[in-house]
Amino acid sequence: MSKQINLPDRSPEAKASDDGTQAGKSTNQLFTEYKPAILFLLRFLGIYVLGNVLYGLWIVSYGTVADPFTQLVTSNSASLLTFIGYDASTFISGLAPNVSLQLAGKTVVNVYEGCNAINVSILFVAFLFAYKGSFKKTLLFSGIGLVAIYLFNLLRIAGLFLVAKFFPDQLYLMHKFIFTGIIYAFVFGLWFVWVKRYANQ
Repeated sequence: MSKQINLPDRSPEAKASDDGTQAGKSTNQLFTEYKPAILFLLRFLGIYVLGNVLYGLWIVSYGTVADPFTQLVTSNSASLLTFIGYDASTFISGLAPNVSLQLAGKTVVNVYEGCNAINVSILFVAFLFAYKGSFKKTLLFSGIGLVAIYLFNLLRIAGLFLVAKFFPDQLYLMHKFIFTGIIYAFVFGLWFVWVKRYANQ
């Protein structure tokens, strides 16, 4: 008749060591599984934060005068409005960092740096360079996308000008939510095209 041999219980320290090893393996497995997403997020945040810091320093350097890019955007918007039949012009007071978009010499809307679409352009570029794709194609699509965003923003500013002229009570809603949502939707559309048609080729 065989004797039953009882093995001694493992110490709590040994069990804790095994649990720690398993937890370490689990963490490593999770990192390996989500490594592409983590690296994408880090690259995206790094480019976006760096771009905004540099942009912020550039804006601050102009003090109470509108930066040249905001002036250019407003001037181009005035040209677009003139093209469709409105006597639009710009005015820079130098007392505030904005450019007045006027109709027959009277201010209709004031364009600040937040309306020049540089911030959304930084967001657009950060996504492209954070996502996988050849550098040449990324650079080319970035250029095309930035031009598209610039032109789309001119339409947005011209649209807000018309809202301010004909429906002034709706300007806050249209500027704060509707038109902002539309331009971000446009950027998401560009990202979608990039991911589906170009990034993985």
